[in-house]
Amino acid sequence: MTEKYDSGNDREEAEFETGRYAAVSDGAGEIVVYDTENSAAWLKSDAAVAVAEMK
Repeated sequence: MTEKYDSGNDREEAEFETGRYAAVSDGAGEIVVYDTENSAAWLKSDAAVAVAEMK
């Protein structure tokens, strides 16, 4: 059986850098998550999960 992550990185132990990223609703039921330091880095989804729920 494999672990949560198959790669050899430390994603499970790493703290999330929450101050750098932000999310906003577009009013149509979708969420835009973006990097506050890089205007070209963003994604849009119709579903979102809080970081605390992923642990």
